[in-house]
Amino acid sequence: MARHGIGIDIGGTQLRAALVTAAGGIVERDRRPTPADDPTTLLDSLAHLIEALRVQAGEQLPVGIGMAGLVTAAGEVRYGPNIGVRDLPLAATLTERVGGHIVVANDASVAALGEQRAGAGAGVPDLVLVTLGTGVGGGLVVGGRLVTGVSGFAGEVGHVVVSEHGRPCPCGNRGCLEAYASGTAIGALARDRLVDPNVVTALRDHDHVGGKQVTAAAHAGDRIAREVLEEAGSWLGVAIASLVNVLDPNLILLGGGAAAAAEPWMLDAARRTMAAHLVGSAWRQPPGVELAVLGDDAGVVGAGLLALERDHTASGAPR
Repeated sequence: MARHGIGIDIGGTQLRAALVTAAGGIVERDRRPTPADDPTTLLDSLAHLIEALRVQAGEQLPVGIGMAGLVTAAGEVRYGPNIGVRDLPLAATLTERVGGHIVVANDASVAALGEQRAGAGAGVPDLVLVTLGTGVGGGLVVGGRLVTGVSGFAGEVGHVVVSEHGRPCPCGNRGCLEAYASGTAIGALARDRLVDPNVVTALRDHDHVGGKQVTAAAHAGDRIAREVLEEAGSWLGVAIASLVNVLDPNLILLGGGAAAAAEPWMLDAARRTMAAHLVGSAWRQPPGVELAVLGDDAGVVGAGLLALERDHTASGAPR
């Protein structure tokens, strides 16, 4: 079995990569711009990155890649919202180019594995990660194993419906969590408040009100901004309650920049609302709802660990 795996996180602007140990430690890093609008150039960049890290390690290391969007169990990217690719057989194409074992999965899913093995969920067998950024993503670890589903699309927490016929979501449906608790949605919720001319808030000083402006205003003491974040946190709690009712995990983790920035208001609201919506709430202890800790490293670490795990399984080595 390889001593290290290569973990790569394909972001909208950067390719983050690292050599990852079996314990989830990072030995060596590399970072390059993402050629987001050209699949051919993207494949070239990934191939060069993999080859460079393999040269540094001196061995044909397995590779794990996390990417936002719908990624099949075979590593085909059906749709990448931040990258200009559709129906790209990423794992198969890269395997043909550079050889070795290559696995591709959704970026939030591999981040969940990273947090479960080496982050805030270390030692916890069952957890859900919800990532809050421009959109809302998620990942599931059950019994210590990453759950990707029969198609590879499991973990789309952002598209749990919390309000039937509610706000429109970028996915085309209505009432999804992403339409209520993402950074984009927080801005929209705040702008709804500004329609009332009697609402007094520092948010009126901005030409554009988005999630960052709302969070900054909340930290500065703005009451309306804090109410908006609490509202988003309450919607988050509704979605989490449904996940807990189905999965009964040990822990819920919140990752992404929006979660960390809005933590003082969103987390408490999410905990309260989740507890109120749990089946048998009077007879059970709700799981903890905490912040993830690995930040941008979660996806890289999780991808590297998934590569090692899948390579080990494929080799037929005893577990």
